[in-house]
Amino acid sequence: MQKFISSAGAASRRQAEEFIKSGQVFINGRKAKLGDKVDPESDVVKVYGKIIKPAEQKIYIALNKPKGVVVSKSDPKHRKTVFDLLPEDIRKKVWNIGRLDYDTEGLLILTNDGDLTQALAHPKYEHEKEYEVTTQEQPDDNQLEQLRSGVEIATGLTYPTKVKLFNHYPSNPHPNPSPKGRGQYSGPTVRIILHEGKKRQIRRMFDAVGLTVSNLKRIRINKLLLPADLPVGQYKMVKKEDIL
Repeated sequence: MQKFISSAGAASRRQAEEFIKSGQVFINGRKAKLGDKVDPESDVVKVYGKIIKPAEQKIYIALNKPKGVVVSKSDPKHRKTVFDLLPEDIRKKVWNIGRLDYDTEGLLILTNDGDLTQALAHPKYEHEKEYEVTTQEQPDDNQLEQLRSGVEIATGLTYPTKVKLFNHYPSNPHPNPSPKGRGQYSGPTVRIILHEGKKRQIRRMFDAVGLTVSNLKRIRINKLLLPADLPVGQYKMVKKEDIL
C-alpha cells in the first residue's frame, strides 16, 4: 500500500506509512493497514478522502537552491520556498528529498518517486553528500583531522568523514574551487563528504573545531553533481540513473 501511494506521487514512502497508521487511507471502502496489497487496475485507494491514481511519469529535478529560501511546501513566516521556484503544474507533483538550511545553497533533489526517496533518505544506504565549505579562518592540519575523525556536537559524535582543504588563504584570495566553475568564494574552502545529515551538522562540526563557516554549498548527492551550467535558483530535469 505505502509503495503504491508513494509511486503515485501522493507522498513519500515514510509519509504514506504515517497516513496508513493514522487511519487516513482506505482501500475499496475499508481502512487500510500496512502490508495491504493493491491492484492499480481494480482497487480504489483514497488518502484523506482523495482517490489516488498511479503516476503517469516519474519526475527527477536537480534544483540549485539559493540562500534565503525555505525547503518546505509552505512557510508560516511567508518566506519564499523552493516550490515557488517551480512551475505550478510541477510543484504539485513532487516533494523534496532531504533538506538544506535556509542559509545554505546548492543541490536539492525533488521527485515523485517514492522508491528513490526511500533509497536516498534512509541512513542504512549511506549515500554520500558532498559540500564545499568556505571558512573565515585558515584551517590547520589538526582541525582537518578532527573533522575527519569525528567531533562531538549537540546530537552526539559525528561519523568519520572525508575532508580535503582545496586552497590556502590568503595566497589565493579569489579561488574558484568548484568543479567546472560551480562557484567563486573568497577564503579557504574545504570539501567534506558526509553519509549522515543531522540538523545544521556541518556548521556545528566546524564551530566545534574553531572554524567559522562563511558559505556552505552542497555540490553532490550520491552520483549526481550539481550541474555546472545550472544558475542559482534554477532547476533542470535529470534521470534516475544520474542519481543512483
